[in-house]
Amino acid sequence: MGGNLTLISVCIPTIRPEKSKRVRKIVWDEAQYGGIDIEILDEQDTERIGAPKMLKRLVDKSRGDLVMFLGDDTIPQKGFLGAALDAMQTLPDGWGVVGLNSQYSQHAAHFLADKRMLPLLGGEFFNTIYKHCWCDQELTDLAKEVGRYVFAAKAIVQHDHPIFTGMGEDADYLRVYSEEWKKHDKALYVKRKRDRLGDKLAIGFPLVNEMLRVNFFTSFSCMDKGAYTFLLPEFPHGPWAETLAEARNSLVQQAQFEGCRKLFMMDTDQIYPEDTLTKLLAHGKDVCGVRVHRRYPPFDPILVRKEKGSGKYYRVSDEEMFSDDLVEVDATGTGALLFNMEIFDSIEEPWFKVQTDASGHMGEDIYFCEKARIAGFRIFVDTSIEVDHLATIAINKPMYQMMQMLMKKEGGEK
Repeated sequence: MGGNLTLISVCIPTIRPEKSKRVRKIVWDEAQYGGIDIEILDEQDTERIGAPKMLKRLVDKSRGDLVMFLGDDTIPQKGFLGAALDAMQTLPDGWGVVGLNSQYSQHAAHFLADKRMLPLLGGEFFNTIYKHCWCDQELTDLAKEVGRYVFAAKAIVQHDHPIFTGMGEDADYLRVYSEEWKKHDKALYVKRKRDRLGDKLAIGFPLVNEMLRVNFFTSFSCMDKGAYTFLLPEFPHGPWAETLAEARNSLVQQAQFEGCRKLFMMDTDQIYPEDTLTKLLAHGKDVCGVRVHRRYPPFDPILVRKEKGSGKYYRVSDEEMFSDDLVEVDATGTGALLFNMEIFDSIEEPWFKVQTDASGHMGEDIYFCEKARIAGFRIFVDTSIEVDHLATIAINKPMYQMMQMLMKKEGGEK
């Protein structure tokens, strides 16, 4: 390393003193071997105020220009300190945030950072409004947004955590990774990122196979879209899912993490007019869709309302359905819907689900609409947008017989 004498303040918030002692020794030995000037600050979190608040307390006490955060359940590997400093030099003017390789993600779960970053981060490396999770992701995002983040693959820090080791979770792990805390921190992260990035739009294709029709893609390419983030379902075997519900849930989750304020989910077996998205955005509704016909007889669009008393759905009249007006409904198909992403903050996952119960089969479209309406959101359809739903029809004996019946009904055999 050439004898870099910049002081590094290594901060170790501690709830496991026996493990913190191990981290201290490894870091100290590594620094002595590499001729690196460090100070180690560790303090036990006896009040269980959490890692973000403990880190801030230690940073406030630190003397170094550089701060390194390590959990007490980490085992830094040989050469990690030098690798982190080398990575820092690759950033503009040699300063920013370096994410250490904890072998879980490329987020700054453990990091080396220059204090010149603090004014760009609101004064805290891990924002103390978080309980435990997602603060590292926010740090990574903010540093990336100003071009001062690098992931140091060679700065390896083994994370001695039950998720990796398979060992039983103690009370502290169960507390900080409880559903309550994870839900709180995720919602906070999503809202803060969305507020920071403004009117960011995502367009997602809920693919369930590898087929993408040319006439769909042509209409999509010609559509007025402006700036947008493109999303596909995330699954190990490819950009498609086993079911539409899985695909739609994946797109929503990605749009959340991308900080998008709007999500336009468009099925890939349809042809769209150029002004489809422009019209939907202009309405400013929480949920706004188009009139999409079913692919099979009687080819009716899914625009329905719920009957008071019986709770059964009935189709809106043709007069209203083809009025070219903006129509409010209780439920509609999800073939082409524009969502305000705040909806998904208010309803529980899964947002889309095929459900079969005593009352019968409920598709993922009706399932979502019911949850959205219960949460107080209104659903609209722009009936002026004419979308063609593509279908492949097998011409065979049953089809021939059906056509013969229709022809006889309309005026005799021809």
